[in-house]
Amino acid sequence: MTPLSPENIRQELFDLNFDLKAETFVSYLNEKTELDIALLDFFKRRFSNDITSVKESLDKNNTIEVSLSRRSFYNIFPERFFHRTYSGTPFVETMVADYNGRKIEEENARKFFKPLETEFFLQRVAIESAEDLTFKSLGSPELVGFLLNLWQIDSRIPRDIAAKILKTMPFMYKIAGNLPLLKLVLENIIEEKLIIEKEYAAIASETKQEPWQLGINMATEGKPITFLPKYVFIVDKIRRPEKIIDYMPNGKINALISFFLEHTLPYEADFEIKFTLADKEREFVISEDVYSGRLGVSATI
Repeated sequence: MTPLSPENIRQELFDLNFDLKAETFVSYLNEKTELDIALLDFFKRRFSNDITSVKESLDKNNTIEVSLSRRSFYNIFPERFFHRTYSGTPFVETMVADYNGRKIEEENARKFFKPLETEFFLQRVAIESAEDLTFKSLGSPELVGFLLNLWQIDSRIPRDIAAKILKTMPFMYKIAGNLPLLKLVLENIIEEKLIIEKEYAAIASETKQEPWQLGINMATEGKPITFLPKYVFIVDKIRRPEKIIDYMPNGKINALISFFLEHTLPYEADFEIKFTLADKEREFVISEDVYSGRLGVSATI
């Protein structure tokens, strides 16, 4: 594989609509790509991405310089470590000379610490690569079986789909309570389109085996609706109608969605799972054959 050019890296990196951590991005680059890390833009961190620029290095040939908005050792240690004490002066020439001298001292200090900063950065890249290999290994049957027992995942959920759930476990702190992200992740797991409707939970009325008396145990009108949220998750027009049993209350897909929602929705929120069929699957066609498709005899709705 040939090394990537700065143009290709910039196109891949800056087309993203989120702030990507530098270690994550570098761990996915080609190993032949020579990088030079520069911690220069610390004061831009509050309003900029982690990686601020990617360009050809002026000091090394065939090397790409990646600038990060992070603190270097120069920013951490007191200035007295690197700069001499300058006395105030009213002369412009002296102030300009002092400023240029400080810039040279700063450049020398940054060059001194740069190998150490680069080594620390590469160590974090190695950790990121090891974590990526761990996530990839979650698909192995042995590890999936172990984690299924550890997380007590419902045995009705197929292992290939359970492996997808296990890969989301490290990111549950981001998914929990975030309905748009929860919907996106769940759609990728079950490979279906979801519609989420918000309602309010109702109090189940308890029926007593005794005569009803108006004003005592019966009312002419009641509103058993609470202020607790309830979310209705509708699997819209299921793709596999031949496996409709999987979407029923005791089916595999239903059990999967229930398990996922129990770990991602707020504790006080209730949920309900429904599904719909495509329009052509809802049509009731009566065959010309005798006793074929006769409602109440050989067919039911």
